[in-house]
Amino acid sequence: MRLLPASASQANRRQPARPRGRLTALTTLTVLAGALAAAGCSAGGSNAAAGGTVTVAAVPGVDDAPLFYAKSDGLFSNAGVNVQIKKFSTVGAEVTALQKGQVDIAAGDYGNFFYVQGAASSPGNFKIVAAGYAAGPSVVEVLTYPGSPVTNPADLVAPNIKVGMPSDDALPGRNLNPPSLEAAAAESVLSSYVAAKSSEIDWVDLSQAQEVAELKAHKIQAALLTEPYIYQAETSFGATEVIDACSGATASLPLSGYFAMAAWSAHNPVAIADFQSAIEKAQAAAAMPGPVQSVLPSATGMSMQDASLVTVGSFPTTTNAVAIQRVATLMWDDALTPKPVDVPKMIIK
Repeated sequence: MRLLPASASQANRRQPARPRGRLTALTTLTVLAGALAAAGCSAGGSNAAAGGTVTVAAVPGVDDAPLFYAKSDGLFSNAGVNVQIKKFSTVGAEVTALQKGQVDIAAGDYGNFFYVQGAASSPGNFKIVAAGYAAGPSVVEVLTYPGSPVTNPADLVAPNIKVGMPSDDALPGRNLNPPSLEAAAAESVLSSYVAAKSSEIDWVDLSQAQEVAELKAHKIQAALLTEPYIYQAETSFGATEVIDACSGATASLPLSGYFAMAAWSAHNPVAIADFQSAIEKAQAAAAMPGPVQSVLPSATGMSMQDASLVTVGSFPTTTNAVAIQRVATLMWDDALTPKPVDVPKMIIK
């Protein structure tokens, strides 16, 4: 569920059709762009016990905005840990870097990490350091264009209907259907409208920018999108929601968290505790729009106007094993993990 720079046109913007949940305009906000520069790339992994530095992998987006805020606002340094953020373009690259010891902690989607954790042949050995982001209304949507043959949710499984989905969220098993956690959530919602055995969508892997372009050109009939691409599609050509992928049974679904390797965690308990303390404060601050708005332009390249209008979910301040287990259970039920994932055993207290 990643948010990379988007080129949403500012010329023909209209007010969002769904104002509830959108952030308010940047009126009293002081943008922390200068301080955020320190949250850029760093090289390699680290030994927190020896140098006091923790390298954190992140694909910059709404979901890990508190990470960048904690860095820019000095929350990490105040907690006694020197955090360097290393930016990645995909969660898959983060997983590899974490396993190779090139980074110490990774901010990533539960779907990708649980897929590796539940692998049959070479399961992951991850620990959950902290919760990151959970869905809210209209955070993950399947959209279509005006005049599309998709007029209701059941049309998504009609013959010759192609639905785009973010390629950077796809799980490593390319033959999986659904191919991502977000796609599984969408199909779960869709099962309320059609027979369960007929609820599989014909997914097409595309970048979210490609999804918007191909949806506008009617090359695909619907697209699974997150922000700011939802806003871009709505305002540039009047795209409308078919289903909210995180509603009903998938409402408030946890989407991402912070992970570390078990061995590193065991050898660096002080660094873990300091990181958790700082990120908890940042997550609490993110309940207000200012901290999220302040870092999105510099971290992701989106405009300040987009940052003020994107739909945002919630940032948990505690790591709730029961809530996160919902993700693992959804993936197991959809055969996205060869083995069940036991979330409580992964959480670092």
